Amino acid sequence: MRDTVGTVGDALVNPLYYLPEDPWARAGIYSYKTVNNTSLRIGEYEDLKAAALDPYVALRDTYLQLRKKKIAQ
Repeated sequence: MRDTVGTVGDALVNPLYYLPEDPWARAGIYSYKTVNNTSLRIGEYEDLKAAALDPYVALRDTYLQLRKKKIAQ
């Protein structure tokens, strides 16, 4: 529930939501941002995978810790 409200609020405040009227242009912009952010973080994932005995468990625990921290804030 918390993430849904935050996502709607973020979309309404984001200027890219209003600028391109063409839905395909908007989809292209968001796709580019997603691919770019993923490419910038791929090294972090590779480091985690190399250091962990079980990468799935390590990533799951990291995610859960991050969620708990965000909820506490």
